[in-house]
Formats: sequence, C-alpha cells, structure tokens
Amino acid sequence: MNVNLNTRGIVPHSEADIGNAAPTESADTSRTVPCAPGLSELKGERARSEAAGRSRVSLPRKPETMRRLHRLRRELGKISPAPSGPEHARSEIIEAMVRAELSGWTVPELSDPSAMRLEDGSIRISLISHAILFRADGGFRIVDLAQGESVYFEMAPKQRLARR
Repeated sequence: MNVNLNTRGIVPHSEADIGNAAPTESADTSRTVPCAPGLSELKGERARSEAAGRSRVSLPRKPETMRRLHRLRRELGKISPAPSGPEHARSEIIEAMVRAELSGWTVPELSDPSAMRLEDGSIRISLISHAILFRADGGFRIVDLAQGESVYFEMAPKQRLARR
C-alpha cells in the first residue's frame, strides 16, 4: 500500500519549543460561571441536581415512547394495595414495567450510589428523563424531568389511603 504524505510547510520542533510556547488561552482557572437566579444559594447535591436539570435539553418524545409511557402509567394505576415501604414500592414499579412490556427499562437499587438520600428519609433516584421519589412510608412520586419535573405519576402511601 502506497501512502503519499505532503510534508511541505511543516517545521520540525523539539520538546523545548512546546514547553516555551506562549499560552493561547488565559490560564486563569479561578473564574466561576454565574449560576441561574436562586441556584447560588443552594448547597451541595441539591444545587448540582437542580443545575443539571435546568441544563437538560427538552426534545419532543417519539410517538412510540409516548405509547410506552402511557402503558406504564396505566399499569402503575393498577397497583393495589399501596406499597408499605420504599423497597415494596420499587418492586411494584418493576412489576408494572414488566406488565407494560418494558423489559429494557430498569430502576436502580435503593442502595445504588446514584440514589440520593434526603433528610426526611425519602430516596430520590434519577433515571434518563424521569426521577422517582420513594417516601419512607411507601408512597412514591415519579416526575418528568423533561417537563420541568411535572408529576407523571403519584401513589399515596398505604396509611393515607386507608384514612379516606
């Protein structure tokens, strides 16, 4: 195989030339990018998760994805009785996903490193375009991250349903 490279105009250089070259950009790394209003007051994980949520690109969903989400919402509505705790809620969501024929979709374990434990005992798990908030009493809320965290589905805990 013949390769013909044109090297005309290329000047040879040494490692010393590279080390002595003038920087092309400012070396000031202490500069900070301004936050959106209100985000600078937030602390830690919450600030990072809210900043990440605001930077998400919201694209319209494909019709097939909309049909899958509708099937899942229908199956989630069939959960009865209401879950008694976070683990029970997670297993009910997984069973609803199986009934909705969404075998490729997963919900991480509640002990997964990506699970965020909140002060009130709730656990928040972020998925690709949704987040699930598992409450300690068994209730859960699924929010749509692509729609400004609007509620996609919510189930009250077993105790609250019994009072009605």
